[in-house]
Amino acid sequence: MCAKRKKYFAVPFQTEQYWNLLRQHAELRLKLKLGASKRLSHERHPASLQAAQREVSVREIELEMQNDELRATQAALKTTGELYNRLYDQAPVGYISMDARGIIIQSNLTASDLLGTPPEMLIGLPFTRFILPDDQDIFHFLRQRLLDRDASCSAVLRMKKGVGDVFSAMVEAKLSQEHFGPGVVLLVLNDITERTMAAAQLHASEERFRGAFENSSLGMIMADMQGRWVTVNRALCEMLGYTGPEVLAMGYLKLTHPDDVANSVEFGRRLCNGEISSYRIEKRYLHKDGHAIWAILSATVVCGTSGLNRQYVGMVEDISVRKLALETLELSHQKLRQFIAHQERVKEGERIRIAREMHDELGSVLTGVKAHLSVALIHDQRNGGTLQPRLEDACTLLDTATAALRRVITELRPSVLDQLGVWAALEWHAEEVCTRAGLACRTHISPETARLEIDPERSTALFRILQEALTNVVRHAGATRVDVRVSHAYSSIRMEVEDNGKGMHCESLATANSWGVAGMRERAQHFGGDIRFMAVEHGTLLVVQLPIRGRA
Repeated sequence: MCAKRKKYFAVPFQTEQYWNLLRQHAELRLKLKLGASKRLSHERHPASLQAAQREVSVREIELEMQNDELRATQAALKTTGELYNRLYDQAPVGYISMDARGIIIQSNLTASDLLGTPPEMLIGLPFTRFILPDDQDIFHFLRQRLLDRDASCSAVLRMKKGVGDVFSAMVEAKLSQEHFGPGVVLLVLNDITERTMAAAQLHASEERFRGAFENSSLGMIMADMQGRWVTVNRALCEMLGYTGPEVLAMGYLKLTHPDDVANSVEFGRRLCNGEISSYRIEKRYLHKDGHAIWAILSATVVCGTSGLNRQYVGMVEDISVRKLALETLELSHQKLRQFIAHQERVKEGERIRIAREMHDELGSVLTGVKAHLSVALIHDQRNGGTLQPRLEDACTLLDTATAALRRVITELRPSVLDQLGVWAALEWHAEEVCTRAGLACRTHISPETARLEIDPERSTALFRILQEALTNVVRHAGATRVDVRVSHAYSSIRMEVEDNGKGMHCESLATANSWGVAGMRERAQHFGGDIRFMAVEHGTLLVVQLPIRGRA
């Protein structure tokens, strides 16, 4: 039945097609209702009477169908009205109808909540009562535009809510003469207080950023994600010697030193592709007069309020003075190292000279005196004379002096270093020191390294470093064993000195002001090497890396 109703209910009312469809469905119902009794009625009544009865029955069925349709339409209208009332009252925006005098004639619940007044009390009140005095002129201008036959218009008004609260509302107004009569205005109220506050905060934040941008002592850059500079501040213009329009017209590629362009482009590409969110590099810019300016560029990506408008902000710090000071300081350090190396060479030469003079002159004198005393003692024995105790004591003292002289000469410049080479000298010295100190010593020099020949200066540096390291072990470590290991790889000699002593704080030792440690470090750095102290399970490990060739 429902499907059949759709066939004629869908046809507009009071049309011939509608009535034809209605007639067909009524006749079909009558036919189904009469069924088999139809034949009997033909036999009992005349044909004219049967036709009249049939017409009356069809009309009755048509009326019933129209009544059904009317009731269904009324139910639909009621449901639609209720739905409309609910949507109207509970809409997310406020609806107000205002007559030509500006008096409220209808409102929904949302408008009532916005204005802080019950709906029944809003009726009859002028709408301007809820507008702040300073915004009354705005609303008057809005109504004037509507009277001038503007289809619709809108404005932002500050409005009262209840007694003391104030909120910002977007008011949209439209004339509606069809439904409410001439001069009636439909108002739509949307509370935009939070949006207004957010916009004010954003504006204040932008103003603060703009102030910081313009007044910063550092050069500031705003650029798009293609690397084009959008705006720069005064400090950057003064730094580069150009005006703002000149800087923007040239772009960063022309302002960057040619040797630094590739690095700048690579970091910019990674930033634009999202591989990194910020970077910090040193680079050179070109001043208007042509000289280079060293600067630190710090760049980071920023997004707009929508999150889609991406730009990057760059900060440029001029470090030319600092760079010059660092270069001057580095040059001073190089000269100081060269001076220290020269002093070490002079000192080593003096040690060699003194050792030779002591060996050649003082050693010869002591040997001669010892020979004369020995001859005198032998003559006394042969002549049967009494041996002089003082002569024997003098001989003993001469032996002690000779041994001390030999030890001093060895400390100044061990002859094994010049005669047998550095590897034998390292083994000999480690054995000598450990024997005197009562330490167990193990020295291992790899066969490949033992066949390696290095220049005298590096030989001396290795020997003196080992000498100082073993002195520190004996004085401070409290160890019972020392291991010395020497090897080489990748054109570098590696010497390790490990003890099983009480250990120490290697970080503090690496920055210590000890002249011995400083001397070892300077000897290694003079040849481009380094020296490190590392804590091991029991004791301390000293590692020396010394290039076989290179800086000296």
